[in-house]
This record gives sequence, C-alpha cells and structure tokens, in this order.
Amino acid sequence: MSNKKEAKKEIKKDRAVDIKFLLMDLPRFFATISFGLIYRPKRMYISKKRPDKKSGALVIANHSSFTDPVLIGISMGRRMWYLAGELAMGNKLKSTLLTGCGCIGIDRNISDIDGIRKAVNVMKRGHYLLMFPQGRLERDGEIKKLKSGAVLMAYQAGVPILPVYVKKGAKWYNRAIVMVGEEFRISDYCDKKMPSMADIERLTDIAAEKMHECEHAYYDYIKAHSKGRKVPKVN
Repeated sequence: MSNKKEAKKEIKKDRAVDIKFLLMDLPRFFATISFGLIYRPKRMYISKKRPDKKSGALVIANHSSFTDPVLIGISMGRRMWYLAGELAMGNKLKSTLLTGCGCIGIDRNISDIDGIRKAVNVMKRGHYLLMFPQGRLERDGEIKKLKSGAVLMAYQAGVPILPVYVKKGAKWYNRAIVMVGEEFRISDYCDKKMPSMADIERLTDIAAEKMHECEHAYYDYIKAHSKGRKVPKVN
C-alpha cells in the first residue's frame, strides 16, 4: 500500500456507533452510572454557539482532581480519548487497561512522535481528545502557564480547540460543574501555513484566556447561585 493510501486511510472518520469501540464504551457506560450518581456533573455553556458534535476537537481543561477526566468524559455526551503522561499510565497492566479506555500515553521527557501521531489521528477521525495543557495536577484549581503542545497538536490535526473548566462541588451534595467555552481554530488568529514559535506562544496565551473565560463563568454562576439570585438556564 502506498504512503498516500495509508494517509488517506488514517484520516477516515469513524462511525458514531461501531462495535470495535465496545470495550472502550463499556467502561464509559459504567462510569457514567457510578460517577453520574455520585457527582451528578452538570454541563453548561458560556456561549450560545455550540461545538460541532460530528467533528473532532482538542478539549483543553484545568486539572485539579483525579476525577476530572471522568467528569468531563461523561458530561460531553460523546466518545472521548485522553492524553496521559507515561507516569500516569503506570505498569504494563495499568497501561493496557487505560489504553483500552481511550488513553494515549505521551512521554513528556522526549519528543514522543508515535504518541503525538496517535493523538493527532484520533482527532482527524472525528473524535474528542482531552488534554490538560498545564502538564500536571494543580490542587488549587488555578489555571497557570500552559504548555504549547496543545496548540501544536490542534494545528497538526486541523481541528478546533474547545476550552473547558471543571470543578467538583464544595460539599458532597453539590453537583460538579463542567463549564464549556466556545471552540476556536488556530486559523481564526493566525493565517500562516506554518506558524512561528512566536505565533505558537501567542496562540497558547489565547488558549489560556479562553480557559479563564470558562473559569470566570463558573465562579459567576456559583456566586449568583449562592446568593439565591435567578441564574440563567444554560445546558
């Protein structure tokens, strides 16, 4: 098979319902039931413009809890892949289980070409890929400096970036909130065929701003809700 045919096969979009994803969808189904009952995640949008449900996208989010990937995954209403560091993948057994659930391991200490290629191809096939661009767990929930890898992968895949802010409830009876921003494309802010490093840094700052918008929308909602004011219904 020629390289041209191989490339064409890689970008063919997957069907929404496909038996080959059964082993991946089953854990997601049980996670939806268990985590859904415990945390009752509520998805909210900060914009009237909704993401394209049929196209791939890179979902970027804050990371303050180990439950974040599950809460985001079950609240988005569609199959999702996850980018994870090699340390998170653990030993061979854990790595096999996580890979089966849609995790793609990336070695951050080297230029992991194979991991990046898998991640890019997943998005090209029309799926969501979740990434925590801060690169580590931030217990305080603050959105700090983002790594530029998110912008580079979205650019290579030719997909939009979807910013998200996720937060568990302060009390056990409070619902978890998944605040979804408005997706944007690299081409919206850079019309170059090959962005420079300066462009990548600028685009990474824009991505951080989009995440902060989701964060501010979350705290505005909580503040209004705690004071008993009527909060606009967004879902």
